[in-house]
Amino acid sequence: MNMFWLLVLMVFCNGLFMRTSTTSVSTRPNVVNIGAIFSFNSSIGKVAKVAIETAIKDVNDNPAILNGTTLKIAMQDSKLSSGFLGIVEALCFMENDTVAILGPQHSVMAHVISHISNELNVPLLSFAATDPTLNSLQFPYFVRTTQSDLFQMAAVAEIVAYYEWRDVIAIYIDDDHGRNGVLP
Repeated sequence: MNMFWLLVLMVFCNGLFMRTSTTSVSTRPNVVNIGAIFSFNSSIGKVAKVAIETAIKDVNDNPAILNGTTLKIAMQDSKLSSGFLGIVEALCFMENDTVAILGPQHSVMAHVISHISNELNVPLLSFAATDPTLNSLQFPYFVRTTQSDLFQMAAVAEIVAYYEWRDVIAIYIDDDHGRNGVLP
């Protein structure tokens, strides 16, 4: 639920204050569009879909939370693909004045979409991308809601040091996510 309140805060900071007209009067929108990109068939995707839909319903059912503004979610199934489909889906969200994007669940796709979200000044909240190179210095509109792989690798390094192992073999996928998750 903490991720949801972070999303609500970012939606209003980005959607209401950064996209207002040149006048000093700020009006509350009737609808706030949020996009979500993740794989519907993965275990994480199945849980995320239900959680997001339930959170949106809870907020929209309680008029005291957003004071008459309705959250509208548009979900796109990434079908476990990496780059190109993610770009297309992210650009489709921008046609509907989307103020924030949830996902993707893979670091490789998060890298690709982060470039778009930075250029368009739209927050990208990922609940599963763990690549340590997705940082706020390079991607100021990327928000990670899970821990970076650096924490896991630091724990593995401490175990190796504790047992004084001298030879360790790291098995990883040979892509940006796999290479960045392994310490030298």
